[in-house]
Amino acid sequence: MNDPTRSVGPSPAADGPMQAARSPAGLADAVRDQASGYADRRRTEAAGFLSELARALRSGSDELDGQARAKPFVHKVADNLDALSDHVARRGLRELLRDAEAVSRGNPLATALVAGALGYGTFHLLRSGNGDALMSRGEPRQPWGGYP
Repeated sequence: MNDPTRSVGPSPAADGPMQAARSPAGLADAVRDQASGYADRRRTEAAGFLSELARALRSGSDELDGQARAKPFVHKVADNLDALSDHVARRGLRELLRDAEAVSRGNPLATALVAGALGYGTFHLLRSGNGDALMSRGEPRQPWGGYP
């Protein structure tokens, strides 16, 4: 019960990450480790999603038997998605960000168009999600979205 060789208070092993967070360097290491683990999990999920999307495109292309031009295009897109999935799975977060920066610097107009399209899509997605909460009860919803 009373062991004179043990220190009083909680053991450092029981404190774990909190012990490391008590110093600024320990806190930075703990945050970096947690962010790195989170980024790795998301990277793995993204690679899996891209692979599943490619598989779905391939299986859906079987319905395009009458479309002689579309079927090879869909297969090419699926192959490129598989290649992108492999690329994402192999590379670290820093390499992926460096690649994205290099592509965006090389193609500023395409980058601006993609950013605009993503913003436009996000706006409409958010607007359609819970638009009724922003309107008063007596206000009828317009069939075209209700934008003033």
